[in-house]
Amino acid sequence: MPRRVSTIAAWASIVGAVLLIVIALVSYRVVLVQRHLQAVQTELADTKERGVQSERQVADLKKQGETLQSELDKANDQNNDLQTKLDQATAKAESAQSQLGEMQSQLEATQGELESAKQAADQAKAQVAELEQKAASLNSELQKSDGQRIELQEKLDKAGSEIERLKSELDQVQRAEGPPERQ
Repeated sequence: MPRRVSTIAAWASIVGAVLLIVIALVSYRVVLVQRHLQAVQTELADTKERGVQSERQVADLKKQGETLQSELDKANDQNNDLQTKLDQATAKAESAQSQLGEMQSQLEATQGELESAKQAADQAKAQVAELEQKAASLNSELQKSDGQRIELQEKLDKAGSEIERLKSELDQVQRAEGPPERQ
């Protein structure tokens, strides 16, 4: 019987050691998955922040567009498209955020959505830069047009003065000639 007890004790020690190794490996894997998940969450938060910053830039451009409405109709159409894309990117980022609580099998799908959100944010930045350039160009054209309007107004004022002077001279000539004869 003592030999049986020592055999059972030996097997119990072996099983215990194997269980400890398995637990250690599983714990290590869980820690790795948690670290990877935290890195993805941080990257997603950064992407959302870039999206929010892009939305703020679009809002600033909308304010500028209100003062140049007639010249910026084309730019406003593009701005609306940009806003739609930003809304879509934000929706995808929020969807990815809610799915991060799932295990590693869903992590790869979340990473795909994250990449899509990054591309949308980069596109939004590029479109914001393009809209800023168009706004500056249209503002320059408006300033040129305003200068031309002022110049034309000055010419109109001079022509009006000249007409008044000519009317005055015509009145003097008509008075000097006397009343017109009626036939």
